[in-house]
Amino acid sequence: MCASHAYVSFDTPAPPDRLPFCEAIRGLAGMAGQFADRNENLAEPDDSSVAVLVDAEVDGSRYLLVRMPGPTHPHVPAVPPRSGFRRHKTHGSHADRRLNIGGFRRVLLADNDAATRLRLQHLLSAWGFDVLVAQQGIEALKVLHQQPDLIVLRHNLPGIDSLELCRQLTTCTNERSPYIFVLGESSDRQEILDALDSGASAPLTAPIDEQELRARLTAAVRTLEHRDNLIVARDKFRDQAMRDALTGVSNRRAILGIFADELRRARRNRRSTGVLMLDLDNFKSVNDAYGHLAGDMVLQQTSRRLQAALRSYDSLGRFGGEEFLVVVPGAEAKELCELAERLRFAIESLPMKAGQDTTHITVSVGAAVVPAGKKSVSEIVAVADCALYKAKKLGRNRVIQGEV
Repeated sequence: MCASHAYVSFDTPAPPDRLPFCEAIRGLAGMAGQFADRNENLAEPDDSSVAVLVDAEVDGSRYLLVRMPGPTHPHVPAVPPRSGFRRHKTHGSHADRRLNIGGFRRVLLADNDAATRLRLQHLLSAWGFDVLVAQQGIEALKVLHQQPDLIVLRHNLPGIDSLELCRQLTTCTNERSPYIFVLGESSDRQEILDALDSGASAPLTAPIDEQELRARLTAAVRTLEHRDNLIVARDKFRDQAMRDALTGVSNRRAILGIFADELRRARRNRRSTGVLMLDLDNFKSVNDAYGHLAGDMVLQQTSRRLQAALRSYDSLGRFGGEEFLVVVPGAEAKELCELAERLRFAIESLPMKAGQDTTHITVSVGAAVVPAGKKSVSEIVAVADCALYKAKKLGRNRVIQGEV
């Protein structure tokens, strides 16, 4: 036999000069005991319903007496319906794990109907959702900044146009927009069509059918998981497309894109931008003497040393072959040349592994500084490349600054 439990919810406590609060609690507790005894005698073994037994006003204060399923029920554990309740992840039985269909995803429950709201809050918490509760439109808008994964929104929620909110959520949010259920009192076809047309993911009809709700939530969570997996896969492929496969730094397309972004930012902020073109000296002789695999090792070590010597807001990319491009935001001529010398020394200072052997590597560097709003990416890169050619011609392993 399922034991019934009664929970008492208090809204707007009575003023101190009216009925004493303790007397109100004592009276409602007696009512709760009577209802609990009667429900325990009448309850069926599979009775997991949630109901408001008393909805009364005492001296200007509203009191709700709510019946919840007992803890011995085989399907739904008793959970007090309190806002902000969070179920903690545990490693229980297989049945316990099946209850956690929500995966601790955050749900905004916006409903002004007390009975429906309390029942939904209890079921969602029991099924492993992190429930945020709102009774009016203003409260719902305040909770949205917490970025819930799902929203259960009453069709006629006071203080807001629910359908207009659905339109804004589906058109103005990012790619992780929430899955929205619109809850109505009837299964009117036009009402359902309006909700879906506004951007809602699915309709819900009160009174809530528990099995249907569970099935819809399971489908919603599955949809959100597919979406999240697609976003992760897309970001992974995007990162791979913008990375040099050998060295792991940005490839030519990516570093030129970063350079273009920095020039646009520099134009807005009225600041200069520096760029360095580096080329390994006599790299062909490394491949000839030690083999191409050894040459790949040298390129990898070069990129690591350059990255270690750069600042966090500088950007490094492999321009092609043994050439690297460095974008230096906000740099002046003196600062850029000091950075170029630091990079040159980082490569020259220690020998590098070349297969089973070691070899000394040096770099030649061409530098260029462009004032805000002057020149294009291709023009500046050409200036740095010309300065690099001059450094090679003058004996290599040196820094030459070009004139923009």
